[in-house]
Amino acid sequence: MKESETLNQINKFLSDKDNKKYHYNDAETQDYKVSTGSLNLDLALGGGMPAGVHRFTGINEGGKTSCALSIAREFQKQFDNGMVVLVMSEGRCSKEMMERTGIDTSPEKFFKFDCNVFEKVFELVRMLVKDNPENKKYFFLIDSIDALCRINDVDKAFEDSEQVAGGALITSVFLKKMVLPIVKLNHMMVLTSQVRVEVSANPYASRGGPKAKEAGGNAVKHYANFILEFEERYTSDILFTNPSATRIDDKGDPIGHYCKIRFRKSINEKTGSRVRYPVKYGRKNGNSVWIEREILDLMKLWGYLEQKGSWISIDQELIEKMKEQKIECPEKVQGENNLVELVENSPKIREFLFEHIKQELNNIS
Repeated sequence: MKESETLNQINKFLSDKDNKKYHYNDAETQDYKVSTGSLNLDLALGGGMPAGVHRFTGINEGGKTSCALSIAREFQKQFDNGMVVLVMSEGRCSKEMMERTGIDTSPEKFFKFDCNVFEKVFELVRMLVKDNPENKKYFFLIDSIDALCRINDVDKAFEDSEQVAGGALITSVFLKKMVLPIVKLNHMMVLTSQVRVEVSANPYASRGGPKAKEAGGNAVKHYANFILEFEERYTSDILFTNPSATRIDDKGDPIGHYCKIRFRKSINEKTGSRVRYPVKYGRKNGNSVWIEREILDLMKLWGYLEQKGSWISIDQELIEKMKEQKIECPEKVQGENNLVELVENSPKIREFLFEHIKQELNNIS
């Protein structure tokens, strides 16, 4: 059989009206990446978060929801027809959190679904993906998968037993049906969940201490592109007003912290690696990620900063490029905090360094 005849057979199969609803070969799939709002995390992701299903897991207050909402904001900015659908199954999305994220909450760009029933949440997602006359790009955030319950269990008495692994089962069924159309039709979904700690009653049964177990079953592990685990925060991760002090009592007030993420699954050979990014307290409108400190961290990593004692020198080539653009910048700054303040308080310097770092990231990714 000639190749042309083979192609004719395939094309006839794909165009058959009884087959078209079951495949996505005709879909105009886009290979895009959405920034997380963090330069460090974007670098680890290879430029940003791609389309598809992703899982954010970890302890309470690890930064899962904040990071997901930051990506959602960038998704809205990147796509004029991008819409965020936030499923608040835990009901803990405060007004303050929304102000920090800077998400556009206009009706055409944002919808919050206050629902904790598996079936209804997944029915909404399927409806929006399958019946999309306006060709919207959707960012679905389900926060969290742990707080969803089966519809048959909603009205049961509290003492009645629920279906064992019922949530994991329906999540598996949903993803089996929907992960392909979500990817091929250019949507993104983030599922958040907790990490549960298993402690054996037998001290000899679990050497090495308690074992962390991800909630929600193994289905999400299989279908997710990226699984990011947000780790516990320690004193060493806190950013203080006086970081050079040796005693913790002398370090002053906390002004931020580092959010730490472990890659549990990836599509770019990052599995097992760790990344962290700084967060500054008190900021709103999507500026919680301490981008100025990130810029300086990456500049230090790539050799654009040199420290001798308390003095920090900026790469001479960068200084010359700023002079060409009539940007005044000192060649040396005393102390890390003063350098951070210089970048924070000088919009032209911040913009120049940000664009330079972004260009470096693009070259790497």
